[in-house]
Amino acid sequence: MLQMNRRLTLKLLGGAALTATTLPLPLAAQGQDLVVPNTYQNFKRGTIHSLHPERRIFNIIWEDLGRVKMRAADLVTNYPQLKVGNIVDTHWYDYLDFMVAKKTPQNDAQAKAMLAKGARLQGIPGAQEPIRLWRMDGMVTKVDGATIFLINASGGKPEEPAPDSGEVIQMPVVQTAAGQAAAKTVQPGDQLITVWSQQTAIKATIIR
Repeated sequence: MLQMNRRLTLKLLGGAALTATTLPLPLAAQGQDLVVPNTYQNFKRGTIHSLHPERRIFNIIWEDLGRVKMRAADLVTNYPQLKVGNIVDTHWYDYLDFMVAKKTPQNDAQAKAMLAKGARLQGIPGAQEPIRLWRMDGMVTKVDGATIFLINASGGKPEEPAPDSGEVIQMPVVQTAAGQAAAKTVQPGDQLITVWSQQTAIKATIIR
């Protein structure tokens, strides 16, 4: 079971200088066909905390993960029947990295094309809409294994208030092999572009 990673907003301390690097970073994208593989699907039971029908959003509480916001894909055909307090078995996809790359005009253009296109789920029939992608750019302050901390320059997670420019943001854990390889080359001071899939539910079975 994959673990959810929550955004941690920190206060930027003192404006300490960071060492700039020019290491090239490989893209963590799956070619031109952007696919969320089945291996990243999660299954979990939790309680619906709140609903936002106008955006097909629901917040769900799990004992080990706390409150998590996700979008219900068109495959969740019973979304109108969901109610606050329902206990549901949810099939869902966590954040997945599609790009971890040095900021260049070429990578910027590719990231924009990714966001415009969206991604698809591997082997899931019936889905009519793409999985939405989101982007956050910024300067690296720290790398902790597969977790990158950025001074936010633009962007933010969908359906959440955008963080202020200059805030230090803990990104979700990089999961793909290509993304992890890119993360190993990242140094404080690098200017990065990152692209991620949105947390998405594809099934919500009401238990009670």
